[in-house]
Formats: sequence, C-alpha cells, structure tokens
Amino acid sequence: MASCPNLDELRHVNRWNKGALYKKQVYVKQSRGHGGLVHTKLWESIKINNRHTLRLEKAVAESILKKKGPHGRRDGTRGQPASGIRHMIRRELMLLFHIKTEKLVEILNLNTEYKSGKKQDITMVMPNLSIAINELYSELIEADDRLANHPVFKRMWAPCACRLVELVWIYKYGK
Repeated sequence: MASCPNLDELRHVNRWNKGALYKKQVYVKQSRGHGGLVHTKLWESIKINNRHTLRLEKAVAESILKKKGPHGRRDGTRGQPASGIRHMIRRELMLLFHIKTEKLVEILNLNTEYKSGKKQDITMVMPNLSIAINELYSELIEADDRLANHPVFKRMWAPCACRLVELVWIYKYGK
C-alpha cells in the first residue's frame, strides 16, 4: 500500500512542547534543538512508499547538494546519517509544503513564464504527493485565480513538485 498523504498530514508538526497535538505517525517533526523542521522516516520508508523519479534542473540539484550546514540525521540510529541528494530533496519538498500560501503566490507571480533548464533524473523512495499537490494548487488558486494557467501546474504532481522546488530555491538563493 503506497503512502499518499494529504496537505494537512504533511503540514502537521509534532512539537516538543506540552499541550501540542501529538500524532503517532507524522511526516514532519520539530528538531530536538528546536532549530527548525525535519522530515521523519515516513518519507524514506520503502515499506509504505514507492520509488519515484523526479527531474530537477541540474543547476538547482547541484546547488542543493552544495548547501552549507549539517546534513542528515543526528539521532541514535544505526548506520551513516542520510545526507545525499535524495535526502536533501526530501527536505526541500517538506519545506515547500510549510511555506505560507501568500509567499508561494508571490514566487509564482514573479515567474509567470518559468521554464527549467537541463534536467537531472533522481530516483528516490518517497510518498506519492499527488493529493497534497492538488490541495496546494486549490489553495493557490483560491488566493490568486490568475495562477490557474501557470506553466508549473500544466503537468502531473512530480513535475509540478520539481518546478515548485526549483522556483522556491531560486527565490531564496538565486541560481
């Protein structure tokens, strides 16, 4: 059974404070040092997820891999911390769903004719994000109906997720 989370499931965060709603299985949690959000192993589990091929712009994929700072898990699990391009793209996808709708509308309106360059295929285990992408699209259309014909949303969920990650990355860090 493949995992297909909705937008609310991807946005729910188990926090380290009392009184916060705690769910047993979540896709995002707060880091132990309260430094930010991290994705859980539900994003990586081969038991509940399938392999998907994402085609990111090569320059963006390379710059994601060169990102400074600590990469990977820091808890007491066995083996090396996950730190490769697949792990970092899962993180960028997770962060994409936590960006405010108004900010995404602004980013998309700044890039109405976006066309990505040469692409790099990256096959990775991850949940099927089709429901979450459709719900995000509905939220964005509700906020600004001009986005209905944006080139990012012309294809299926995987290319759409790739283009959104690319646009957010370019907005934050430049090419």
